[in-house]
Amino acid sequence: MIFWVSQRRSSSGRFLLVDRDGVINRDRPDYVKNRNEFIFYPDALSGLRWLHAHGVRVIVISNQSALHRGLMEWGAFFDLHAHMIREIQESGGHLDAALYCPHRPDEKCSCRKPAPGMILAAASFYGFPLAKTPFVGDKLTDVAAAENAGCLPLLLRRGPDGVEVSPHVPVYNTFFDAVRALFATQNF
Repeated sequence: MIFWVSQRRSSSGRFLLVDRDGVINRDRPDYVKNRNEFIFYPDALSGLRWLHAHGVRVIVISNQSALHRGLMEWGAFFDLHAHMIREIQESGGHLDAALYCPHRPDEKCSCRKPAPGMILAAASFYGFPLAKTPFVGDKLTDVAAAENAGCLPLLLRRGPDGVEVSPHVPVYNTFFDAVRALFATQNF
């Protein structure tokens, strides 16, 4: 597991967990392998800016098996991550941390979603309550990881061929829609 921390601040406040590919940026069937393939969703930058302005701490939880599949060099991974952080900050947003699983599914690690390892590590480090922490993802593995950790799953359905989930999982078309809906509830 790769654990990047912007800075360790007080563990108080609200936290939001988000997947990266498909939520913050456009996903690719052949993996996002370098910064040139990393294309932000405009609503994600707006949502991250809005969250930062409202004091919500954002943590990325993302599978990145292109690393162990040999499709992406470690240098390209860290360059892409630095590029993402810089662009988010320049747009007025902020990420408190990012946890990445570099393993392939056949490696059977405890961090690859749908396993809850990355979420549990973030909760242990920051001390946030899992039962009150939403996780926004775009795949069933994200929903399962949230449920396996005891978080509140939210699903983004960016295109017409979205996945089907049980009725208790809220579904949104954009990240910013999910953010606004969270703030409309008393629980967040």
